[in-house]
Amino acid sequence: MTSSNVQATFDRLLLLPGVVGAVLVDGDGVPVRTNLPENAAHMYANRMRPLVALARTMVQDMETGDQLSYVRLRTRRQELMVATENEHTIILIQDNRALDESRRSNASSRRWSS
Repeated sequence: MTSSNVQATFDRLLLLPGVVGAVLVDGDGVPVRTNLPENAAHMYANRMRPLVALARTMVQDMETGDQLSYVRLRTRRQELMVATENEHTIILIQDNRALDESRRSNASSRRWSS
């Protein structure tokens, strides 16, 4: 994925329901783009790096030749989606209430349109 594709993906992700923050991290673990305060962006980048490395190792140990695509973490208040692509990582922080409401609305609209 080229740098411009990563930037475009980042911009699209910011428009998703419930998104409260996003951080684009380079291969050195440095936030290069974010809509969060700088200290929060660095905190997310620093905390996710070892988790992504561990998940990557686990996937490779379980299925040789496979690669990690993304990690999804859900807490009571937030859902974090961490997508990895080559040297870039995108961390997306979503509010659970807005995310769940959006999912319910989409499921309801699909039921009625069938």
